[in-house]
Amino acid sequence: MNTAQANPALSQLEDIMLPEQISQLPIAPGFWILAIVFVAIIIFAVTKLQQNRRYIAPKKAALSELEILDVSTPQYATDINTLLKRTAMSYFPREDFAKLDGDIWYAWLALRLSAQDANQMSELLKKRYQKDGLAQKDCVQLRILTEKWLNKSGHFIALNKVPVQAQSTPKNQQSEATCSQ
Repeated sequence: MNTAQANPALSQLEDIMLPEQISQLPIAPGFWILAIVFVAIIIFAVTKLQQNRRYIAPKKAALSELEILDVSTPQYATDINTLLKRTAMSYFPREDFAKLDGDIWYAWLALRLSAQDANQMSELLKKRYQKDGLAQKDCVQLRILTEKWLNKSGHFIALNKVPVQAQSTPKNQQSEATCSQ
């Protein structure tokens, strides 16, 4: 006996139809938002790394040049001062630092060192115009202080942020400039 004849309800059944294949696209909007945020974070991180690398490049170049400088030369302090000034001009306008010397220059250099190291560095740099110059141990100490100054992390502070008490009068700067001639 046929099953359709035995049960009339079975004759009304249709064949099994498989559902339509589910597409992988479009993904839910939450996934798109998450993907956009992820890409934005990666772009931001790469941009910051490149900016940081460009910012650190002059300091690295100055450190390489510091390694080349000969400690035994009589103009070592002048070479160090020139190196520090060139490094400063890499970060700020040339007009601000090219003529700068004296107390303001030393105060700006001191912003990146401890008080004791800053005083020692300024005293050593002031000796560059003296007849006797620097002793060998002074040159070595100046090299160590310069290396500390260059290796200090963080951004350089603009010249207009130097404490007011450190700023000298033009007369003081002129007298030091005449000493160098």
